[in-house]
Amino acid sequence: MGMTVADLKAYVSSDLAFASKDESFVAACWEEAIALIAQHVGSVPVPEAIRDRAVLEVGAELYHRRRAPNGITQFATPDGNGGGIRVARDPMIAARDMLAPFLPRGIA
Repeated sequence: MGMTVADLKAYVSSDLAFASKDESFVAACWEEAIALIAQHVGSVPVPEAIRDRAVLEVGAELYHRRRAPNGITQFATPDGNGGGIRVARDPMIAARDMLAPFLPRGIA
């Protein structure tokens, strides 16, 4: 695996400073993302770049769930009104599409 937890930290943090509690949370999200992708892919060979990106996306989904405990996150809008957006319940949502071309298809 070419990416590390530092890549996830950079991906989710923009320019914000991390508190020490965030460090351990990002590390936990990274480990969970690796486990989820490994379980989904199994022994099927997937290009490393695709697998890394899938882990990064799943880790980011897991990280951002903390700010949306009920499934809805708030964003400020330029006009001063807040906007609520429902976040995905499945942290694998982006990774599934990314990995699909490399995984065997089910037969109906």
